[in-house]
Amino acid sequence: MRSGFLIIDKPAGITSHDVVALFRAVTGAKKVGHTGTLDPFATGVLPLAIGGATRLIQFLDESVKVYDATIRLGAATDTGDPTGKVIREAPLPTATEDEVRTVLATFLGDRMQEPPAYSAVKVGGRPLYHYARKGEEVRAAARPVKITDCRLLSYDGATLRVEITCSRGTYARVLADEIAVALGTAGHLEALSRTRSGPFYLDAALTVAQLADLVAAEPGHSWEEVLLARSRRDVRIPWKTRDEVDAGLAPWMRSAVRALPDLPLVDVIPLQARRIRNGGNLPAAPGGTPFAARYLVVSGDEIVAVGEHTTAGPKVVRVMDA
Repeated sequence: MRSGFLIIDKPAGITSHDVVALFRAVTGAKKVGHTGTLDPFATGVLPLAIGGATRLIQFLDESVKVYDATIRLGAATDTGDPTGKVIREAPLPTATEDEVRTVLATFLGDRMQEPPAYSAVKVGGRPLYHYARKGEEVRAAARPVKITDCRLLSYDGATLRVEITCSRGTYARVLADEIAVALGTAGHLEALSRTRSGPFYLDAALTVAQLADLVAAEPGHSWEEVLLARSRRDVRIPWKTRDEVDAGLAPWMRSAVRALPDLPLVDVIPLQARRIRNGGNLPAAPGGTPFAARYLVVSGDEIVAVGEHTTAGPKVVRVMDA
């Protein structure tokens, strides 16, 4: 399995870790990681890093996220999503579509957002959900987020569907609750799909059904039958060889260079690449690169190293294996 990135369209009902485990199982790849967790009920863009690309996750620019969010109005849940229990109810709003758009516009820009009770944000060394599951009310400090756009897609009085463009770290569950309150009611996320995470878009994602088709040695089975046989009692659908699976996945793989389009490039010949990997100096950053900025040293479509432009000259941040 070659190194690179691959976008999975995660279905509802499984965790992001489940997707990683499935991919490891069908490919035999030892190093696989995702670049940002999606809640089990959520769907959409889940970028996977494979092989050496796992060492480049920290350099990805995933500062822009886009979500397709459906808000169920009239009832708030303790988790802010459909998996929780209803804790507050209120009459449905009487706002018109134009009035809804006016309310949505008030959420644009920089704002402070407090992480929800059911989140992995840690307080006192433990995630908030640890306290919430025990019935303890523990709050984390609010954090700065930015809402670039909040576009109305549909509204029927009982549900509100919006497209949210926001910064990394924004909780759509919290925003859904806040929007509902601003409309004079209660609410929670009924459905959530991530359609973009930085350079990764939903229209380039591989669905688990497509993954199952690439893996199954015989047609006509659901992706759950192919990929989710979890015990000896389950009937295991035969899989293709890993070489066949790798060949089927090849068109969906994205090179690390393509996944880091915001970083400037310096191209070196193979001889220079070998010297750098053996401890040699990096070439200077491309002209116009600001100080403290990162840049890529590449040889063709292969990343050799990540450098930093400093006043003292090129600084090695990371050297990649061949």
